[in-house]
Amino acid sequence: MNHKKRIIELFLIAILLHSPWVLFADEAATASRFEHAKASDPQLIAFVKNMPKGADLHVHISGAVYAETELDAAIRSPLFFDPVACRFVPAGTAGAKPAKDMLTDPTLATKFLDAASMRGWFPATMSGHDHFFATWSHMNGPTDVNVMLAEVLSRARAQNLQYMEIMATPLQGRAREAALANPPAVENLEKAFAEMKKRFPAMIQASKEYMDAQDRDVAKRMGLARPITDSGNPIFFRYIFSVDRTAPNEDFFAQMACGMALIQADPRVVSCNILAPEDYTMARWNFDTQMRMIDFLWNRLGKPNLTLHAGELTLKISPVEVMRSRIRKTIEIGHAKRIGHGVSIAWEDDLPGLLKEMRDKGVAVEICLTSNDVILGVSGDKHPFNLYRQAGIPMSLNTDDEGVGRSNLTMEFIRGIRDHNLSYTDLKELARNSLEYSFLPGESLYEKGDSAKLKPEFAKIRTPDWAPTPAAKKQMAASEKLKVQTRLERAFVEFEK
Repeated sequence: MNHKKRIIELFLIAILLHSPWVLFADEAATASRFEHAKASDPQLIAFVKNMPKGADLHVHISGAVYAETELDAAIRSPLFFDPVACRFVPAGTAGAKPAKDMLTDPTLATKFLDAASMRGWFPATMSGHDHFFATWSHMNGPTDVNVMLAEVLSRARAQNLQYMEIMATPLQGRAREAALANPPAVENLEKAFAEMKKRFPAMIQASKEYMDAQDRDVAKRMGLARPITDSGNPIFFRYIFSVDRTAPNEDFFAQMACGMALIQADPRVVSCNILAPEDYTMARWNFDTQMRMIDFLWNRLGKPNLTLHAGELTLKISPVEVMRSRIRKTIEIGHAKRIGHGVSIAWEDDLPGLLKEMRDKGVAVEICLTSNDVILGVSGDKHPFNLYRQAGIPMSLNTDDEGVGRSNLTMEFIRGIRDHNLSYTDLKELARNSLEYSFLPGESLYEKGDSAKLKPEFAKIRTPDWAPTPAAKKQMAASEKLKVQTRLERAFVEFEK
């Protein structure tokens, strides 16, 4: 009898929520809908896909694109496919077949898609770590980066994201060669910096021209009137300059110097990051030197915002000694305001002290649940998500390499829900964190980063009939961060109707 009564209650709620006389449902009603949606993944996907999510702050553009995009571009090109190397090659390569044959030969297409993404990974045959990082040796097709950006941004927009910070370096072609060729010796960092400064003007000008063209082209592909880095768009992005941690020290210094100089010169570049596996021998050997170089450049180039991969390690791929200080040094010497992954945090010396330091400094962690699972085998209670949460460390959920990992931000939220029993309130906090700890300029909507404490002019922003006063409009015009946070709060109001 109670079961029947509950069914009738749910039926009446459904009717009320869709009634034209009901103007809005409050957060509690939406939280109730969320709890019912947890009954099955399809219901949960439908709920989370439509929920506002703020931003994705940890995105590698080359890994965000699905292998099918590379496959389609190759089929349209004059390239051939080498079935042994699983790579696209020029005509005339021995044993290679025209890429267009993959339209009618599913065996060839499957071979490529399995090698170029995690869809072909089987734990019994190869580690997730090795298969993941091997995918880049197969993704060598002719896909234009503008096509990649349009795909990734369009996918994000369809899932109610507003903003992305994308690792897509705006230093390309001859400008890149001119800036980075013959990097200066680094025995004397002052001399090396003086040499790099001579290269900055030409590098900055070329990068600005590249970004200008990309701004227009990607926006056109997406049907948007404004440049794609313009915050007036329903979705927009900013660049994170990528530096290779496995490069020789001279190359690393030159890359990082260019990245920080671009942050100073152009607001479309908001940060630098260091890429490639932390466990690789070159990365392990050069880590301390790289942190000293970052510290040197950071102090001479305006102390820019930095987000750095740190602690993407486990005992399976790294000695414990490395993990005892990797995250601490990245924050204290490398000046990271955010860290990517942070999986090895529990192995840090003086963990309580480090967590307090992160909390006091407001150092956020870019959590990438799917990536940590498929690459490191870390998920559920093996993941430090709850350790960070209990310590009061701000976190955001991110995709990392959604194309390679066969995921998206909706599924990252669903992993969080399933693995860590997140509530609807938790989801909103993660979404708000993604904008609060973004590198968008300007004041925050929240007092001291606390989303429960709104600036006075925005005290009623979470009510259905709120409209900005002239003073509120002035504040939004002066702060991109506040403007986008305001959009998120209003999106939640609409979602909760």
